[in-house]
Amino acid sequence: MQKLLKRTSQVQKQAARRNRIARSKNASDTRKLLRMQEKVHNRARKELYVSARQAQREDWYLGPLAPRRDVGDKAETYGTVPLRMIENVEKMAGKWKKYGIREGDRVCVVGAHERDKGKIGVVREVREKAESCKVQGINLINIPTPEYMKISGRNEPPVQTTEGPIHLSSVRLVTPLPDPSAGTVRDVIVNELTLTPTGQRYISNYMSPDTGKPHYIPWPPREKPEFKDNDEDTLRIDVEQVTWIPTLLRAPMPSGVIDELRNKYSKFRTRHEDSYIEMKEAQDEEVARKKEELEWGAGTPKEMLTPVQELNRLRRMERKGLEEDRLTEEVLAGIGELMVKRGKRILPKERKEDVDVTSLESPAETRVDAQAP
Repeated sequence: MQKLLKRTSQVQKQAARRNRIARSKNASDTRKLLRMQEKVHNRARKELYVSARQAQREDWYLGPLAPRRDVGDKAETYGTVPLRMIENVEKMAGKWKKYGIREGDRVCVVGAHERDKGKIGVVREVREKAESCKVQGINLINIPTPEYMKISGRNEPPVQTTEGPIHLSSVRLVTPLPDPSAGTVRDVIVNELTLTPTGQRYISNYMSPDTGKPHYIPWPPREKPEFKDNDEDTLRIDVEQVTWIPTLLRAPMPSGVIDELRNKYSKFRTRHEDSYIEMKEAQDEEVARKKEELEWGAGTPKEMLTPVQELNRLRRMERKGLEEDRLTEEVLAGIGELMVKRGKRILPKERKEDVDVTSLESPAETRVDAQAP
């Protein structure tokens, strides 16, 4: 049985090691994929910028002779931003920063390269892994209508206007704060927002004038989903009805269900039937008995021991069966006699003739008599 338990433990460790290696490989593959996506995204953005600059330079040099570019396939979509360019590439888990911005917050655009710098709007969408957000009515861009919207049969225009993504580092939270000097409440742009481990947020360099503590900013309320009841839905009274009560008089599940959950001869199985355990224990006892029979010499059975080997075996068994070794009175008397005989060797040579070793009572008296003049 111990061999079976050891094999199960070893198999579990090997499976855990394989899973750990697989997770590491998947994480490595994900990092490579994200790096490749970011590289392709940056290359496409660079090509778009380079082509736009070249077209602008040609138009400026040629003037009225500049060619028309809104012809052919681009007759209706010229000047729009490709769909693959409006979304930033997501980062690996743990590599993106939490800015404390959520849908419904009022923010102000402060980025130096943003064309809508200084405008205030409400956040419509936040992508934390890509560190970007979309603000309602800000950073509007034209995009070509996706193909799936054209196939749907609706009369959609070839160009649509939508909000483009803005990096979270380019926006700041706007919150109302009391102004003690004016005695009113006014909107303030929060430059430093700190997040607590419990999920709260507060202004780092501002203390509430009423309490003298950091001013916590509440999160915007989320819209609760509306659920509609249908005729096919299960009633709540049927869901909450108690149909089974556990008891100690019978097992909570049939004994054969373990075979359905885990193969009867699986290496990962840790629970076995009583008959199987008894069989394994009997096998272990048989192995132990054979081992005892062959413990004297290489291949020498117990029945073929010589008289001397049998005597030594009996003595060893007697020594194993004894309790803790204790000093009996006979052993102590023998130790005392031996100490008296060897006492002359312990004392200094110049004081041997002055000491009667047989009359010593304690080591302290021996030292005193030996030092007496």
